[in-house]
Amino acid sequence: MDIDWPRVLGFSIAAALSCAAGWYGQPFVHGNAEASRIIVNVFSIMAGVLITIMTLLGEPGLYRGRSWRADAVRRSNVYRRLVRQKLLFILYLITLALVFVSMLLKNVESSLWLLRYVEMAYLSFACLAFILSLTLPGRLMSLQLARFDEMVEARRKSNRPAGKDS
Repeated sequence: MDIDWPRVLGFSIAAALSCAAGWYGQPFVHGNAEASRIIVNVFSIMAGVLITIMTLLGEPGLYRGRSWRADAVRRSNVYRRLVRQKLLFILYLITLALVFVSMLLKNVESSLWLLRYVEMAYLSFACLAFILSLTLPGRLMSLQLARFDEMVEARRKSNRPAGKDS
C-alpha cells in the first residue's frame, strides 16, 4: 500500500491548526449561543451538500469506460473518493453531536469542567472539517474536467476516419 505523504502532511497540519484553534478559541464559544448556532447551521448545510456530492460521484453510469478493466480501475478510484467524503461527513456529524452535548451540559453546574473540553473538541472538529472541506471544490472541478476530457477523447476517436492514427 502506497502512502500519499503530501495528503498525510496536509491532514497533520490541518489537525494541528484545528487543535490550536480549539484550545485557544474555546473562550470565544463558551456561553456564545450565536457561535454554536452558526456552527450547527453551517455543518448541517455542508452535510447535506456532501451527501448530494457523494450521490452524484457514486453514480456508476458516469464512469463507463471502453472496457471492464477500465471500469474496475475507475471503481477503485471512486471508492477511495467516497471513503474520504464519508469520513468528512462523519466529521460533520461529530461536530454537530459535540455542539449538542455542549448545549446539554451548559446548565449543569457540576460539569463546567467537562463543558470546557467538549467546547474545545467541537471547535477543533469544526475547524478540521472546515479546512478539509476547502479541498472539495478543487477535487470536484478536476473530476468534472477529467470526465469532459474523456468525452472529448471518445468523440475524437469515434470521428476518426478508419486507417488513420492521428
